[in-house]
Amino acid sequence: MAGPWPALYLDDAEAVIASDLHIGLEDQRELMGIHIPRTTFPQILEQVLTPIKHYNAKRIFLLGDVKHEFGRPSEPEWWGVKKLVKSIREIGCEPEVVRGNHDNYIISVLSDLGVKVHDPTLSLTDSECVLMHGHEALSALEIIRPRILIMGHEHPSIAIRDDLGVRHRYKIFLSGQLDALHVIVLPSSSPFAFGSNMNEISPKHRLSPILKNRDLSEMIPYLLEIGITVKEFPKMKYF
Repeated sequence: MAGPWPALYLDDAEAVIASDLHIGLEDQRELMGIHIPRTTFPQILEQVLTPIKHYNAKRIFLLGDVKHEFGRPSEPEWWGVKKLVKSIREIGCEPEVVRGNHDNYIISVLSDLGVKVHDPTLSLTDSECVLMHGHEALSALEIIRPRILIMGHEHPSIAIRDDLGVRHRYKIFLSGQLDALHVIVLPSSSPFAFGSNMNEISPKHRLSPILKNRDLSEMIPYLLEIGITVKEFPKMKYF
């Protein structure tokens, strides 16, 4: 992990990996009549830029859902994506994007900005490690056959009750073996996209076809308090 942030750092590639920024989510909620009193974009930017600065990373791989709306980018999404790319480049890092299911119209924006887009996967270290968003099935990896898969899409979280019965919800990294593949699932980089409580929802209701109806009992959650700590917890079978 890249410290207490929803990102990984790959030393060999000098790269940070983050996922599911969902820029523009608060504007979409506003149209639905749900008012969010402050913009999330500065928080998203901090969560992306801080690990880049800490590790002096040369690249950042964004694993899809950079913007939130499925359709054409709204004005705030256009502005947000351009500001994100500009801010990343200003600190000497180059962004690359692995296309997610929310990124239907982002190609034109990224093309204008000269940002490389990978669809549906990006292979690293001689194809031993593959990055993908996670909304497609593992059949997308049949030709590559990597040992490690790093993905997003699921927005994994965990719910824990304290001694008073109060329920607390935390974002998590999820890591473990699925057959011959070691899978690492990244939490969302959006403050409001908590996603799936992995210890509460039914396996059939998981978002990713890679994780749906799979036994995740041996996988390990790493609880994340953004900007504070990341902590390894017992295997999922103990929750």
